[in-house]
Amino acid sequence: MEIPPGLIDSAAILRTRAGTDFIHREFRAGKLVRIRRGFYVRTTEWIRARPSDRFAWTTAAVARSVKGAVLCGETAALASGLPTLKTPGCVELATTLPGRSGTRRSALLVLGEDSTAQQVRDKRSYPLRYCLKAAVEPVQHGEFLCTGLMQTAVDVMVSGRLSNALVVADGVARRLVRDGVLAAASGLLGVPGIADRIAAHPFAAARRRAELAATLASPLAESVGESYSRAAFEYLGFEQPVLQHVFSDHDGFIGRSDCWWPEQGVVGEFDGKAKYVDAALRGDITAEEAVYREKLREDRIRRLGYGFVRWNWADVDNPDRLRRKLLAAGLRPRNPR
Repeated sequence: MEIPPGLIDSAAILRTRAGTDFIHREFRAGKLVRIRRGFYVRTTEWIRARPSDRFAWTTAAVARSVKGAVLCGETAALASGLPTLKTPGCVELATTLPGRSGTRRSALLVLGEDSTAQQVRDKRSYPLRYCLKAAVEPVQHGEFLCTGLMQTAVDVMVSGRLSNALVVADGVARRLVRDGVLAAASGLLGVPGIADRIAAHPFAAARRRAELAATLASPLAESVGESYSRAAFEYLGFEQPVLQHVFSDHDGFIGRSDCWWPEQGVVGEFDGKAKYVDAALRGDITAEEAVYREKLREDRIRRLGYGFVRWNWADVDNPDRLRRKLLAAGLRPRNPR
């Protein structure tokens, strides 16, 4: 997890033998937001910041101020470089003390009653949640101590919705394949560190959730949007597609599809905005050229006699709309809901 510029750490300033009186003056004037005691961000920066930046500042403030803090759940996933569906709703810390588990209110504070201060209060703050664990074996990721990869994966899979869980599980599968721990065609249930942790969970419903996410997890899902889409297919009762299938015609290679349903002859593409507007993803072509090439590719696939469907984030956020698009392309659910 990258900590964006802007976090004011008063203890770090004192270690440089510089004074911190200016911090207290600015805070009393409403020009600084106090995330936790000793940690501040300029009020205007807090308002302008993305949720992920505010979450990163809050996580850093918690990790630096809570002795022995070990991040867990989706917080640990982000800190260790795994993808998450959205910015987590709270900063999660692992604890082995039953009396400590539970959620603490956000310590965020801004002084003043003007519109700027009210904007800060209207922005999302992140409470601190202690999650009870039987044991914790922390792993260092940058400045953060986190639960290990297997524990983090299982924590998310047993507690989250399938959409959240599958995004993290696909990320774990990609990392395990990269590290040579998992074969590309294998599922996460074949990984002992995951299977035994799921089996040891005391609640049957949580075990079933985790087993489903682990079974569906694939290193071939190349983006959060693809993982999110696959969770939606499961929810809607459609077959899981073949991922990254290669198509060719008499002119040669056409491309790889995000999704391919061979029995029903339908090709699917998740259209994230980034692949058209992000220069790093487009390569050396313009956004207009990227759109044009996508259209040519789709036309060539359609000429093979296959159905074709595109969807985006808004469609996955609205499952009924996504379902209508899939049905219009010729897909039929295996288990209509």
